[in-house]
Amino acid sequence: MAGRHFLAWGIHAVEAALRYAAHDVLEIWLRDGELPADLAKIEVLSTDAGVAIQRVPWKTLERLTEGAVHQGVVVRRRMPAGLDLEDYLKLVADTSSCPLLLILDQIQDPQNFGACLRIADGAGADAVLVGRDHAAPITGTVAKAASGALDSVPIIAVSNLARALDQLRSVGLWLVGAVHDAPTTIFECDFKPPVGIVVGSEAKGLRQLTRSKCDHLASIPMVGRIPSLNVATATAITLFEVNRQRSADC
Repeated sequence: MAGRHFLAWGIHAVEAALRYAAHDVLEIWLRDGELPADLAKIEVLSTDAGVAIQRVPWKTLERLTEGAVHQGVVVRRRMPAGLDLEDYLKLVADTSSCPLLLILDQIQDPQNFGACLRIADGAGADAVLVGRDHAAPITGTVAKAASGALDSVPIIAVSNLARALDQLRSVGLWLVGAVHDAPTTIFECDFKPPVGIVVGSEAKGLRQLTRSKCDHLASIPMVGRIPSLNVATATAITLFEVNRQRSADC
């Protein structure tokens, strides 16, 4: 993922980039005129980091973001460096803590991808693992939806998701696939061991091969007429159930 540049926007996304990955921020565009407190803070962070600032009209920001909700600030930045799978495997094998990994199987909607990153940060996940193929690329839309989590949660990108799942299981990570048709619910699962939560695409859920690599499949019980939840919502419920179970033990 490293090496390419992209535009990102939104107060939280830009502030987090300047705080946690200032070396990746190449230049910044701020709305002209008097700045509100949140944008003034970003101006100070940019100056402290030595990032070139351009004050531009609102219409310039709209042009740069193609009409997205930019909140008065846009940056050009490098891709986040990411985390190597081999390094995470060593972490899982060596740690005495409770590893928690979020695994995304072909999530293609950038809003959902960004939301999943934000949820992973909030639930205390170690990292988010994604396949490189048939998945949403990192863009300004993802960064905005992640609301800063693009730079706070390491992303592990792999070419072969199935092989990565085998490697994770080999070092002791228990893989739980989130599916709507499993007879066992997430509330019946024991999430205290090292665990990877696997969620699937918006349209089809987990692919059959991915399901076959999971140690267990679990569902969220639904009492209404709609059989399943949005992938980001389901991810939030599942990760925070892991967090709830572990809060007294890890």
